[in-house]
Amino acid sequence: MGLLDSLVASAKRFQAELLPIGYERRHIKWVFDIDVVTGSVERNASGYKRNDLTRPAPKAPGDRTSGNASPTLCVDDASYVLGIPNPDKKDSSASEREHSEFLRLHRIAGRYVRHSALRKAMDILQNIPSEQLAGIEPKDPTAFRLDRKVWLFDLPEYQCFWSRYLEKRLGAAKAVCALCGEMKPALRIVPFRVRLFGQNVPIISINTKEQPAFGSQGKDQLANATACYSCLANANQVLQHLLLLERNDDTGENKSSGRHAVVLARDQRQALGNEIAVFWTKILMERQAQDGEQIRFEDLARVPIEEFDNIPEDAPPVKAGQARDLLGAPFAPGTDVSTLPTNQFYLAVLSPNKSRLVVREWLETDIEPVRESIKRYLDAVQIVHPDGRGVWWPPLPAMLEALRAYTSTRQKGKEGPRVPALGPDVVRRLIRCIYTGTPPPDALLTRALGCFRVPDPPTENREQRERQLLRRMAMAAAMKLVLTYQENGKEQRAMEQLETEHDTVSSYKRQAPYNCGRLLAILEAAQRGPYGKGVNTTLVDRFYGAASTAPATVFANLINMATKAHLPRLRKEGKELFRVRSRENAVNINDLMTEACDAINAAGGFPPPLKPHQQAEFALGFYHQRAELNSPKRQSKSDSTDKTGTTGGQP
Repeated sequence: MGLLDSLVASAKRFQAELLPIGYERRHIKWVFDIDVVTGSVERNASGYKRNDLTRPAPKAPGDRTSGNASPTLCVDDASYVLGIPNPDKKDSSASEREHSEFLRLHRIAGRYVRHSALRKAMDILQNIPSEQLAGIEPKDPTAFRLDRKVWLFDLPEYQCFWSRYLEKRLGAAKAVCALCGEMKPALRIVPFRVRLFGQNVPIISINTKEQPAFGSQGKDQLANATACYSCLANANQVLQHLLLLERNDDTGENKSSGRHAVVLARDQRQALGNEIAVFWTKILMERQAQDGEQIRFEDLARVPIEEFDNIPEDAPPVKAGQARDLLGAPFAPGTDVSTLPTNQFYLAVLSPNKSRLVVREWLETDIEPVRESIKRYLDAVQIVHPDGRGVWWPPLPAMLEALRAYTSTRQKGKEGPRVPALGPDVVRRLIRCIYTGTPPPDALLTRALGCFRVPDPPTENREQRERQLLRRMAMAAAMKLVLTYQENGKEQRAMEQLETEHDTVSSYKRQAPYNCGRLLAILEAAQRGPYGKGVNTTLVDRFYGAASTAPATVFANLINMATKAHLPRLRKEGKELFRVRSRENAVNINDLMTEACDAINAAGGFPPPLKPHQQAEFALGFYHQRAELNSPKRQSKSDSTDKTGTTGGQP
């Protein structure tokens, strides 16, 4: 099945949450209350503002143009409902045609539903006193009600009529629908669009030369899609529902995620640079949490790609712990476990384009492997925070942003990328890595190595500093993901931070590149001193690139510099003792250097020029040791796994 097939197949699940076919939420400015018994008409004294009256109502047919009058049921522009002329149009009779078509549509509807009151209402609507039309513009959204309370478009019989009417109006000769397989009128015009990143995007995408519509350059209308109206309408309604994002209560703006969608990338310059992931299950799967909240399988699917709302200064995000609990809990599809084998997980990565919806990636897989793949991905990507406040994973959007080597400024709005975004193929393979268990792309490692070498400027601004740390964490996580994804779980846990219970089985931590990275972080700490202040440009700023690619050519000079300048100064000032996270007592900086050098010697000495994967080992050793020599400002009492002390150096 493809995207459209899956949307149609899922319509039954979301039926209670969807608008009727052919409907959208519409603002209504003017309302005329018609009493068919007395023949009286009243309207609201002043027009409703945009958010005062918004209702699900029929949307305009897709064949409406400036020269083709195509009315909407019960609610439309005032030129249609009341015949108010538009002075901007050259054709003065256009409003008369529009009003005439509006009346004709409702007389047809009255016969279809056998509603005599509607026919009487149209007679009354034709003879509204001119004083009641004052102040109404031709484009104002206008509707009418019967008996002050009945919106006809809310009634099921009128909703059914509107669907049948559109199917007949927009259809042509009968053909086999590619989605439902039934012989129905094929759409002559495809009117369905979804709102995506501020654009109204057609849902039909034709990308192959085999498609007749492509070869005819769109001239053959029936070649647009051999699909019936109801199937495409259902697909459109389901997709629009899935794309809904949560609202920020403070600003009223959309967040970057919703129940079924997460924004992966935003690009103000190129529409195709915007990407959003949409995911759902064919059959509802949920379970009840301890607090009584209903948790759906989509909540689990959001975990690797959804941004954290709040990250404390001294502990991991609360959502990180909740997500781990979620991964360990079983799911059942509703109350019928027997439906599990027939259920499916769907995911699409979409981008907007003026002419079509671009499907970057499409996944359709069984349920259980998805949870296992997510767990494996999180184990491979989670890593300690640069200041040691805890271990968690950077969300995919944060990783993609960090791998553009953003500039660092106090004002977030002035920050910008130094390098282009990763290509859509890399994002596609990362999505497959998360949800299907395929290995991550090596291009991720190459980009992360390049970005990690770029130093962050020193700053005293707290928000800027926090953004720098989170980007540094995302870069290190990307390298760890590529290195350890195909390793066992113990190796993955060992590479989360410097000291873990799995270090004895870790092959990476015994190798020279990793310990060379550790040594560089220790030498930097010796240069900075135990309080990490007074140094504008560190040896890391000057030598990291050379040390991480050819350690043998650099470290002799760096060690000589430390033994002749930095360490004697610390000894003279009595500041040789450093606090580290994993040890209760302070440690002499000379002992840390000796420990790292012994590990390098045991691995065969300083290595020759390093390959990319070895450079990543170096970077992780450097990153882990830095985090060990740093601690958050306040340590959470509940986090018993991290023991922090005085700062030993700033990253």
